[in-house]
Amino acid sequence: MARPLRLDFPGARHHVMNRGARHAPIFTNDASCALFLSVVASLPARFGVIVHAYALMPNHFHLLLETPRGNLSRAMQYLTGEYVRLLNELETWDGPLFKGRFRNRVVETDAYWSHLLLYLHLNPVRAHLVTDEDDAYWTSHAAYTGASRRPDWLTTDDLLAAHGGVAGYREALHAVQTGRSPAPAGFDPLALWAPSVSDLRPASAAALGTDPDALLALVARTCGVEVDMLRSARPGRGDNRRRWLAAWWLAIANGLPQRATARALGATEQQVSLWLGRFPALAAGDPELAQWMDDLRGGTAA
Repeated sequence: MARPLRLDFPGARHHVMNRGARHAPIFTNDASCALFLSVVASLPARFGVIVHAYALMPNHFHLLLETPRGNLSRAMQYLTGEYVRLLNELETWDGPLFKGRFRNRVVETDAYWSHLLLYLHLNPVRAHLVTDEDDAYWTSHAAYTGASRRPDWLTTDDLLAAHGGVAGYREALHAVQTGRSPAPAGFDPLALWAPSVSDLRPASAAALGTDPDALLALVARTCGVEVDMLRSARPGRGDNRRRWLAAWWLAIANGLPQRATARALGATEQQVSLWLGRFPALAAGDPELAQWMDDLRGGTAA
């Protein structure tokens, strides 16, 4: 089957990401992070790509890129290929590093583009790698605040202006963290990892249709709990990963509306939206949760 063509054109804005094969780390230390950014730094001169932001997480990366020449695939092929080559030399490794081809989403609205900057820079906080975005070393946040010198290859003026300068940018970050600023319409941080519902749904799940009860039963079996544990939060319970997984399975993997998902889980739509927004970072740092996702997608939970 032929690979689908990527949507790209001169002047397109992209949210680009990729992650490690088997959810394994692609950045193991500061040296590997610096190595990756050294290749990113070459993209503007080599391909004319404009780099607006980045966030490096242990097993995946996020980039906000603009392609005046409409050549995203060429630039990303060079980036990932060169990084793998250099990292293999550095670590004396061999074999594939990434799960597959990079994923990208063309960003059409300014509101979505502006929100992505906040989403990227809050990733380490959501993943509990740091307690404050100012403590995250391997994102472009410090270049946006002026806490570190902006490298020549990174463009910050456009998105800073969109937020009204550094003070407005910091206020926007705080508003997202405290839930005072909802994500723009259509913002779905999970969709980039899941190109289509049909790709995610195994035959065992497809046979269930979109019946929330049946889909929740599948999640319960996967996690080894009773369905009732997914339907409501227990007082004092600190581990809500299974409910977040259920929200992802219903709303993203199986395409249920957030209203129906919220009703099935005994939650509000606002809660479900919050869970879905935080879920990618949570899953990235939780091997057990990532395994549950793979079991659901692969049909091994049935």
